[in-house]
Amino acid sequence: MGELTRIQLSEIAQVWREIARTLAVWQATHWSMLNTVQHFDLNAYQNSLLTRAQDIDERSYLLLSEPANSTFSTTLRLLERASEILRDTTNSFAALNIGALAVALAAGIARNNTRTIQLALSELRELVEGDVPVEQINAGGFTPLL
Repeated sequence: MGELTRIQLSEIAQVWREIARTLAVWQATHWSMLNTVQHFDLNAYQNSLLTRAQDIDERSYLLLSEPANSTFSTTLRLLERASEILRDTTNSFAALNIGALAVALAAGIARNNTRTIQLALSELRELVEGDVPVEQINAGGFTPLL
């Protein structure tokens, strides 16, 4: 069973906070193009990510049922790319999907649910590393995952 170190836990909590902040900035920037339900969804994603970060900060370790280093490095890489996409996209589907997948990944890690972690990483990888350039996402050629 893999174990995340205190430093890795701090880094992952910081990533959750960064995604929450990036979602908040994206929401504020695109406020008028979102409907009420989308605002509620984005607020829920932000709140959930901040709660997960707080939960992680309060733990001294987190056990995972798969090797921690692989999950940790993949998570950081994908979420950094997701933050870049959030900064560049105007597509609400992309922003909502990134938020939902970040929350699912955070929940999977917090609950030590390997299947959820693998599924969220797979979907996030497809979204952020797929063959869909940001320009195409902005032009509406993006098929939402939700």
